[in-house]
Amino acid sequence: MTNPASHPDDTYHVKQVPPLELLRVFLLFGLIGFGGPAAHLALMERELVNRRQWITRTHFLDLLAAVNLVPGPNSTEMMLHIGLLAGGWRGMVLAGAGFIVPAVTFSVILAVIYVAAGSVPAVQGVLIGVKPVVLALILSAGYRLAQKALDNTQMRLLTVIAGMLVFVSSSSVMGLIGLTPILDFHELTLLLGVGFAYLIIRRPRAVVSMVIPFLPGIELMGQITQKIAPTLMDIFWRFFVIGGTLFGSGYVLASYMQRSFVDGAGWLTPRQLLDVLAIGQATPGPVTSTVAAAAYIMMGDPNNLWAGIPAAVLGTIGVFLPAFIIILLLGRLIPYLRRYPIMLEFLKGVNAGVIALLIGTFSDLAISTLRQSSGGLDWIALIMTLAAFVGLEYLELGAVPLILVGAGLGIARMVLGAG
Repeated sequence: MTNPASHPDDTYHVKQVPPLELLRVFLLFGLIGFGGPAAHLALMERELVNRRQWITRTHFLDLLAAVNLVPGPNSTEMMLHIGLLAGGWRGMVLAGAGFIVPAVTFSVILAVIYVAAGSVPAVQGVLIGVKPVVLALILSAGYRLAQKALDNTQMRLLTVIAGMLVFVSSSSVMGLIGLTPILDFHELTLLLGVGFAYLIIRRPRAVVSMVIPFLPGIELMGQITQKIAPTLMDIFWRFFVIGGTLFGSGYVLASYMQRSFVDGAGWLTPRQLLDVLAIGQATPGPVTSTVAAAAYIMMGDPNNLWAGIPAAVLGTIGVFLPAFIIILLLGRLIPYLRRYPIMLEFLKGVNAGVIALLIGTFSDLAISTLRQSSGGLDWIALIMTLAAFVGLEYLELGAVPLILVGAGLGIARMVLGAG
């Protein structure tokens, strides 16, 4: 009997799947999903389209194009969307739980070890070696997006302008030349501002009257989140805002956390942010699960390892909750958004801001990673960063093997006294 999901005349039919099977399949994705969003999407296509035939390839590609039009972690939203179609709202919850919970659990375990034993030489060596790989991953994300998105003069110009705005608002970059930041703005202001600027260039009459009234409100929201006292609910709220406004690559999360928790609130140091990103790369599942480790470290206490658990839980709920809301409320409407050229052009413009944020975050973190305590350049870390970038872009190596190699080299540096 022909599976209805693969019938050529029923392009958008989705196979209805029992709850336990849904949970089992997405739990498998959460346990073996190393490699970031691109690897997750490839895994879904192989398992859900080719092997299990829950959904047709045409429908899968339409959903993939559609989730790029809304904020949130794309691969997670794809999981949620397919869960919703295959099992209703319960299927969406089971798909999300299966994919997210393993990654969050592993991230928290590593964060506990980090807080408890972060000063142990072996742990320090691992982190010293992994940080250059994380830098290369951020640079690679920006490089790949730039190759695809910067295909016309307007996009290249907007990216340069957005990059300049990011640099003059960065305390690390401006500090290199002995100056203080001359601008302070929320990431969402930059992303939406650049997106709307591209629309104004392409469709001036349709956009100007619609855009201007909203920008002050967006910036006001960013300023409010910078002034809230550091409480558990503040962690939830900040990550909820991030989850609801996160456009582009999952690595843009690093930019949001850099500006919100390092430059803004001061709850993380640049070194801790890099360590958190390294923890996220060492675990399977969504890159956004990095949030659990970040929240734990913000509130963690070496003398009470349970102290950071509530923060990790609330941070995780906050950053993923918008994806559930978006898919539940708009899931069946999202595919139709891509029929409107104005939406596609807006998203294209947002990519210029995403690239600028990635470059800015790379610069900020590189300053702290590639500079020795004495102020000189750490040549070994620089060579490791360049080697990892070459491995990612030209040798097509995965993130996990590079992280393992980096960890080994970092331990060797500690043993030999070169760190």
